Amino acid sequence: MKRAAVLMLCTLAANAFAGQRSDYAQEWPLRLAREDGGAFRVVLSEAMYRAAHDPGLADIEVFNAAGESLPATLLGPEGASAQEWPRQDIAVPWFTLPPDNPNDTDADWNLRAERDDRGRVMRVDATVQNGAGVPPSRDLLLDLSQIRTPLAALRLDWRTDVEPFQNTVVLSGSDDLQHWNRISEGVVADLRNGEERLRRNRVELARERSFRYLRVAAVAPATLPAFSAVHAEAAPPPPEPEWRWISIDGQEQRDGDHVFYRYRVDARLPARQLDVRANAGNSVASWTVLSRDDAQRPWATRAGPWTGYRVASGDSVESSTPQLLASSVRDRDWRVDAVPPPNAPPVLVLGYRPEVLVFLAQGEGPYTIAVGSANARRRDAPITTLLDALQRRHGADWKPYPALPEAGRVLSGGAALVAAPKPAQPQDWRSLLLWIVLVAGTLLVVAMALRLLGAQKEPKP
Repeated sequence: MKRAAVLMLCTLAANAFAGQRSDYAQEWPLRLAREDGGAFRVVLSEAMYRAAHDPGLADIEVFNAAGESLPATLLGPEGASAQEWPRQDIAVPWFTLPPDNPNDTDADWNLRAERDDRGRVMRVDATVQNGAGVPPSRDLLLDLSQIRTPLAALRLDWRTDVEPFQNTVVLSGSDDLQHWNRISEGVVADLRNGEERLRRNRVELARERSFRYLRVAAVAPATLPAFSAVHAEAAPPPPEPEWRWISIDGQEQRDGDHVFYRYRVDARLPARQLDVRANAGNSVASWTVLSRDDAQRPWATRAGPWTGYRVASGDSVESSTPQLLASSVRDRDWRVDAVPPPNAPPVLVLGYRPEVLVFLAQGEGPYTIAVGSANARRRDAPITTLLDALQRRHGADWKPYPALPEAGRVLSGGAALVAAPKPAQPQDWRSLLLWIVLVAGTLLVVAMALRLLGAQKEPKP
């Protein structure tokens, strides 16, 4: 009951302040870890930070296929720590194939498959050429043509009453059922010792590329048991780096005899560390770094003065450590003062940990994350209350499932970054009429008072 109430609250909060996809400059389709995850988290990319317009990143929203804004909230970088990708099992269509005829080394197998217009295998006919007959089938053809999720491994299931065995299997991939490439191999086993049993049915896949079809074949002369089912395991996402760094080139500027360097950061990055690197091979200087969001605000000192150095000796390089800021800074305008000034503008290096947008899946997918608007603003839904409740139930390490951004695309582009003109304020005639009455009443009172005073001053006859 409590969880349902929280979900309803999140939904109402999102719908009350929802924007529209057309209000945003860019969007990124999201690939979900699993379709029934419920709550998901998106680690913001550098491209998203560059697309953001609002200093507080309020111009980031998640939409479903119908263009409806979803309940979402922005969390700090602690929400980006990798949670194990769920070992989602995907049922794989499979077909039996005859192995090569062991009595004829020149035998070869001929595969004829009936496929629909989407490439899905509907039926398989397999025969052995130059062979005396067709032995019982033990090799498998797997149809992955309808699976869009990257895969990490296969799980092969067989009956529990099979004879003990240990075999090596070879996996080959193809996109057309004619040309095959060997991609990996593994060991499957079902061994027993009294009441003890060792069962190994997982075969890892190479991740260099994916194929529409796989062939699982035992290394001769071994055969495989009769399978009952085949499942695929979703691959984990690439690990997120702990820190990300960007380098910005500067321009020399002068204020009288004082020389300093200016930098423009075209991204709303939450800078938490910084460093200044001179272009000279060996260098030492006292650095002071300041920033502001625009020219209308005063400069604020972010780090320094501190002594930065870089000394190369042989194959080793010694350098000063980056400076940790007191809090995250999203300013666009940066400045570096140096004593003594270097011969060329130094490079400003900013380090940050990406933040996380957590949202609730509602409606039909695919879901997209839209970024960059001068007019639309996301109002954070109270999702943290829901997350706290789920963590108390599943453990403190529980986190929403990952949602990985795919290639971005333009929505309204630069037009979304132009602020809409403020609507004209309607004339409040009631207030104006009230002021007229008040002023007229005041003038009438003053006139009456003057008349009374004039009558008192007139001499009596």
